[in-house]
Amino acid sequence: MNLAAMAPRARRSRGPGVNPRMVVCPGQAIYPDQEMVRRNRTEPQAEGARRAVGHLADALESAGWRLVRPKAAGSDLHVSRGRQRFAIEFKYAREPRGPILRALLADAILSGRARAGGREGVVAVVGAPAISSAMAASLEAYASEVASGQPFGYVDERGLVRLHGTGLEDVRRESVPAGAAARPQAQPRDLFSDMNQWMLKVLVAHPLAEKMISIPRQPVGSAAGLARVAGASVPAAWRLLTALNGAGHLGERGHLVRIGELLARWRAAALRPQRELGAVWISPGRSPLERLRRELASMAEGGAPSAGLGLFAACDALGLGHVRGAPVHLYVRRADPEMLEKLGLIVAKDGRAADVVLRVARWPESIFRAAAWIDGVPVSDVIQCWLDVSSHPARGSEQAAFIWKRVLGPALTGGEQQP
Repeated sequence: MNLAAMAPRARRSRGPGVNPRMVVCPGQAIYPDQEMVRRNRTEPQAEGARRAVGHLADALESAGWRLVRPKAAGSDLHVSRGRQRFAIEFKYAREPRGPILRALLADAILSGRARAGGREGVVAVVGAPAISSAMAASLEAYASEVASGQPFGYVDERGLVRLHGTGLEDVRRESVPAGAAARPQAQPRDLFSDMNQWMLKVLVAHPLAEKMISIPRQPVGSAAGLARVAGASVPAAWRLLTALNGAGHLGERGHLVRIGELLARWRAAALRPQRELGAVWISPGRSPLERLRRELASMAEGGAPSAGLGLFAACDALGLGHVRGAPVHLYVRRADPEMLEKLGLIVAKDGRAADVVLRVARWPESIFRAAAWIDGVPVSDVIQCWLDVSSHPARGSEQAAFIWKRVLGPALTGGEQQP
């Protein structure tokens, strides 16, 4: 079954704003619309499989995985995140019966391994119209018995997604009740969109010190309350809370639970690429970084910041610096030459080594609304610092572990290990 041809059709509702780097459409050129219609007449299960693949693709992207075009002829979908890369071998059953699903899972494992030839990891995934809890437990027991350590998963047309394997634990979604399936507004398209990340900080960060993050401190007891304190629309707040509840992150009294798992998913989503530019000092002189801080404080007076320290420089400003010699990062809303000149910077040209790395904020509302203020200088909040440095090659994992041990772990999860 050609997953690559199905995934784009399942996600067509995203419209022209969809990021082409996230979902590639190799099947469009090979199977034009009229050909797909003929295939549907001979394959009644194709539409259901397409819906299941759409849920799988959504869950993968929400967890930070990138869908890429297959290179080998006849191969299915490939996904990558950082250095991890998997080929997904998908099999679909029109009838969700145990023997059929187990046989298809075994077939997916064997055929996936044969196609990959040991060159990359394979995730064997089976789909069906509906997969019950008992059936899911049966599949997990079967996979553990016959192929221990083999990455695998299952997905159904209602939205249930479960992947198992190293690095895949955060790819999971809950099924949507039949009555809610016809209401696409009940779920946000992206759990970690810009405004959703800001609202998540409002929900998550109450135990953190005010000097570590700027959020409204009023209690939030409903979607209307969240919308009011976060400055968001009520429908957007309701969709976020509904998604959190469906994923098992809201307790009986409406408080957040399994925060470590939520932060792990959030960190995976933060791996999405952001635009970076190198900049150099116009006139270095003495203590250029101190001059930069003064200019940032001056520019931010009386309004929302348009630039602020990020990553390791922000960690230092928050008193959480752990890595020395890391590049200085500056978050900006736009790489505006006039603003940069006020900061004493100019975009580097002709291969010049950068003095400052400019990161154009992909999530400006979340980054700048929650920015901490240190001596009048806007700096990325402690959650944003943890998200950003976690995957940075300049000893970012050490810095992230330090932030977790000193602040996030004790305050948000009661001292749990970093997810």
